Amino acid sequence: MTDLDSLKKLVRENGYLYTKDVTEAGIRREQLKKYLDEGSLIRESRGIYSFADSINDEFVLLQSRCKKGVFSYGTALYFHGLSDRFPQMISMTVPKTYNVFYLKEELFNVEFHRIKPSLWSIGIMEMTSPQGGKIKVYDKERCICDMIRSRKQTDPQIFAQSVKGYFASKERDNIQLMEYAKQFNIEEKVQEYMEIL
Repeated sequence: MTDLDSLKKLVRENGYLYTKDVTEAGIRREQLKKYLDEGSLIRESRGIYSFADSINDEFVLLQSRCKKGVFSYGTALYFHGLSDRFPQMISMTVPKTYNVFYLKEELFNVEFHRIKPSLWSIGIMEMTSPQGGKIKVYDKERCICDMIRSRKQTDPQIFAQSVKGYFASKERDNIQLMEYAKQFNIEEKVQEYMEIL
């Protein structure tokens, strides 16, 4: 077995190789440099690598780099089929206490939304991304609450499509939606949309 085969066995379920796993397996970091130089390995980010012959999921990579980032707003709506437009900026929500300053400079295509830690965890679910990896995303009810809470900052077309689409869906969960609305203090606004739509 070659050193490259040994490295491939260390690839995590998400398709990426981490420096931490390599050193814990007793493989010297020089091996990483050797395979980087010859083009077998690609450095995706500090401490995260992929193999040149593998197809990796950019959404999984984003969450590997921003561990507390949850796909939200237009990005989550697209994943749930509540919007037919993939947003120009990928939206991720993080707790206010989580430092994303260093990421903002590198991830110019990501818009970070910051929220109180107690509200950040509401509605997190796991789903399969369009590229096949496991990612964390807000559920439909949380997405609708976020849309209603930030209506003035939202594209009117995306807002109308997602809210109408949600309330027309047989899969909607009105009880869960109202529970979230209560936690976000937007019960009245959500009730209005439920009555209109």
